[in-house]
Amino acid sequence: MLRCPRRIEDGAHRDDSPFKFAGSDKDTYGASDDSCSYCGSLNPDTFMARLEAGTVKLCGTDKSYKVYVENDSGADFKQTYRTDDKPYQGHDNPTHDWVTRPMQQHKFYFQHLSVEQRKRFIELWNEKKIKFVEHGEFYVMPFFATRGKSA
Repeated sequence: MLRCPRRIEDGAHRDDSPFKFAGSDKDTYGASDDSCSYCGSLNPDTFMARLEAGTVKLCGTDKSYKVYVENDSGADFKQTYRTDDKPYQGHDNPTHDWVTRPMQQHKFYFQHLSVEQRKRFIELWNEKKIKFVEHGEFYVMPFFATRGKSA
């Protein structure tokens, strides 16, 4: 179990939060789609393994905390979503109707990376082992990184 770092940033872990629901201190990476039950981010272990294997390309965003991950020869990503109009009671609530579908792109929130994973990410980036979609690099840097000086 984990507590999503984005939940903490949103204040949704506080008892007075309108976003708090039963079990909200026990976020998970879903078995059906490997995504955080609070924010929908791809599991950081999967993210790093796919980067290491070279089976994904990254697509930067205008946010320092988010990147899109595109499949590039690996297994499809999955997305689980609700198909009913019932009030939301949590990602793993069995009273909702859920469907999982294959996807070629997933989102990843950098807050999910551990300190060690952030360091490894920077190593991979400096070694030019991270693949990017057609536009090249990040146009907004990840919040834990800085652009080095040009030689």
